[in-house]
This record gives sequence, structure tokens and C-alpha cells, in this order.
Amino acid sequence: MEDYITTNQEMILIIYCAIILWINLGYLREYKKIKRGLNEISVEELEINPSSFSMDVIVLLFNFFRRWLIYLLASMMTENVLVIIVSVVLFIFSLYDCLFNYSIEKLKKSHLLMYLAAADTVYITLFVVYLLKHL
Repeated sequence: MEDYITTNQEMILIIYCAIILWINLGYLREYKKIKRGLNEISVEELEINPSSFSMDVIVLLFNFFRRWLIYLLASMMTENVLVIIVSVVLFIFSLYDCLFNYSIEKLKKSHLLMYLAAADTVYITLFVVYLLKHL
């Protein structure tokens, strides 16, 4: 199994990137509906506390697999200074979003998730092009 993963590393990464791109494009396509839905929700309707520690852990884990792992892999594989700088900037913005845009009121006002999804889509697309070029 280890040999299979080692020999098909790029293809596995391309599949992973395709899944993340599908999630990002779905979010961007449904952004207006999501915003409308957020505007209709009140804090009293929520069954979980969005500022709880368990929610923080879930959000951080989700962002690790949705964003940060790609940033790490792209930085390590390309070893390009520009890619590392862009990765750090995107990481800082997404970490800020995770830590400070946790309440419904802040999510209703913020457009940072849309901008991050768009930036991630471009970033991942360029990374996939790099991977395909070096197959």
C-alpha cells in the first residue's frame, strides 16, 4: 500500500485538490443563498453554541483539511518563495476568520469567506496545473 501511495502521490493530490475545488465552487455558486439563509437565522434558533471550544476545534480541523493542508503541500512541493508568501497570507486570513468570525452576527456581515474561497480556488487551480506539469 505504501508503494502505491508513493508512486501515485501526484494523482492522489490532484484528486484531493479536485474535491476541495468542488467544495469551493459549490460554496461560491451558493453564496447568495447561504447569505440569505444566515440573515434568516437568529441566535436563539441555534441548538449549539458557536463560540464553544468544541466548535472552535471543529472549525480549525475543517479549515486544516479544506485549506491549510493544501498551503503546506504546495509550499513544500514547489519550494517557491512566492507560493510560500501567498500561503502564509492566505493562512493568516483564514485563521483570522476562524478565530474572530464565529458568531452569527459577524458571519452575516463578513464577506471574508467568499474572498477566501475565491482565492483558494485560484490557488488550488494553479497548484493542480503545477502538479500536472510535473507528472
